[in-house]
Amino acid sequence: MPTLRVPALLTYYLDQHSQLPLTGDTVAAALRDLTTRHPAIAPHLFDSAGNLRRHINLFVNAENIRSLNGLQTPLGENDILKIVPSVTGG
Repeated sequence: MPTLRVPALLTYYLDQHSQLPLTGDTVAAALRDLTTRHPAIAPHLFDSAGNLRRHINLFVNAENIRSLNGLQTPLGENDILKIVPSVTGG
């Protein structure tokens, strides 16, 4: 079963969990599973049209899904899906 890891900033929306097991054979399916179980995180990941927000980076193991197959990137039994929001400042 793939595992989700999130930074502390998002644990508020996941009942204080920084790591959760996921079901799904693609990143999209895993995120559907996540947002079904923890709907409060959905608006922080997706816009009103259901698209992944631009400032959200997703990594399967160490690879950004943008350089793989996007949300259709396959997930294996032991894969780690990381959510990494972009940080900006000035």
